[in-house]
Amino acid sequence: MTETAIVVATVADAVYDRVRAAITSGAVRPGARISLRSIASAFSVSTMPVREALKRLQAEGLVVFERRSVTVVALSPEELGQVFQIRLRLEQLAAEWALKHLTAADVDDLRAVLTEMADEHLPAAQWRALNRRFHERFYACARSPHLLDLIHSTWSRVEPYMSIYASTVEDFGEAHRQHLAMLALIEARDLPGLLAETRWHLEHTSRTVARALSDAAENAVPSDLDGWPPPPA
Repeated sequence: MTETAIVVATVADAVYDRVRAAITSGAVRPGARISLRSIASAFSVSTMPVREALKRLQAEGLVVFERRSVTVVALSPEELGQVFQIRLRLEQLAAEWALKHLTAADVDDLRAVLTEMADEHLPAAQWRALNRRFHERFYACARSPHLLDLIHSTWSRVEPYMSIYASTVEDFGEAHRQHLAMLALIEARDLPGLLAETRWHLEHTSRTVARALSDAAENAVPSDLDGWPPPPA
């Protein structure tokens, strides 16, 4: 795939979107180092908007900014476990608040997302997008933009690892069973059951990602990227 020059009103925004997508999709793996000039050259822009875009990604916790390059943040297994614990606390709070405002239409929307996710031949990237939509749709029922902002910020930290999760599991059958269980508890307005299922769901995901990271560490390859875009995974 050939990259073309960016011709938009806000160049930094376009650079940000493309680099962020590469990181969160797993095309650029945690620990990889990328030069500012390689990105600027690929997108036919100066290094100024690239620097601005990367500063935004640093604020989200996705990269560590250096003088002429950035390194994609690589969380240790312990750090990853901590972020998932933070996710758990925030999402359990969101679940508690969401049940107070839940409507039949909300349940129908959630069920529709899971129906799409039931496709056994769903590409991993599409499954990840639907997975996020399912959780976002439910937590939006909490009617708390501030809580959603915190959840989104935490998700940004683990999003690159969710691509690892999606690419390493044999299928999404277990995740789908967990989502169906969550939906049944949501529809029943069973808060204790939902909090317990949410804990199990996130702990299962965290363990799967930790195993994938351990396997990846055993088969580590050089992480520097000579240019942009990264080669296809």
